[in-house]
Amino acid sequence: MNEFIKKIEPYIRELESLIGLSFKVFILTSVVVISLGIYVANLLFGNHSLSVLNDLKDEKKSLQVEIEVLKQENAKLHKEYLEWTDAQK
Repeated sequence: MNEFIKKIEPYIRELESLIGLSFKVFILTSVVVISLGIYVANLLFGNHSLSVLNDLKDEKKSLQVEIEVLKQENAKLHKEYLEWTDAQK
């Protein structure tokens, strides 16, 4: 194992001088950036995505319209019921 580290050490030093960071900091930063990217992608395209939110807003609007139609129909039927009960007296 020690041999392997000695063989890749010049490459790591060259990479560190190229990116201006230590190799450990570079790896840690890369892991954080990738994790953050996965999290944001999950927010945008996962179960809690914007498309689901927009679908729910559309469904809410259609249900509100249906509620208004049913209220009007209920009022009409209630009026007919009251007229029928008055006619029965």
